[in-house]
Amino acid sequence: MYSVNVPVPWPVRRLAASLEPDLTEFASIRDRHTLVVKRLDGRGLNDLHRIRERLRPALRGVAPFEVRVTGVDAFEDPPLGEAPVVYLAVEAVGSGDSDGDGGSPATDPLRTLHERLVREFGAVEGLEEADYVPHVTLARGYEGPGDPGEAVARLRDRDLDDVRWTVDELGVWTREYKEIAARVPLRG
Repeated sequence: MYSVNVPVPWPVRRLAASLEPDLTEFASIRDRHTLVVKRLDGRGLNDLHRIRERLRPALRGVAPFEVRVTGVDAFEDPPLGEAPVVYLAVEAVGSGDSDGDGGSPATDPLRTLHERLVREFGAVEGLEEADYVPHVTLARGYEGPGDPGEAVARLRDRDLDDVRWTVDELGVWTREYKEIAARVPLRG
């Protein structure tokens, strides 16, 4: 399976690595980080060349935009896999919006981009029916002693460095090799 992802820069990877000591009670800790914009599944979406060729026109008119990490959060009941899923929450920084609240969901470029790609490629059943939550997964599943909710609460309470970056390209991520196999620039 492929997905369309925002590549994450070194400062985000460094932030994720700094949280690893607090993630040891979780079953699986991610060592490669990315921000999924759209999962791709189904007929005709298993060919990298075909995906890239469909992405180019779908991304026409999408300008680069700024995003930032807003904190640590979790999906308590994910649609697939072990719970909880702990992640870095990411949101767009709105135009002229220095506090980075991204404005309304209707004007959030990450959510708008996700919706555009859902229209182009269709929704993946069971995964993309709820609201899209931009995030970078850190860990999932809980194997520690005590309440997983307490472990998640400690992570949510962490003060994090202000990490921002410009999304100026998207990558086609291959789940098989766990890397970006193709890149498509955002040119506006």
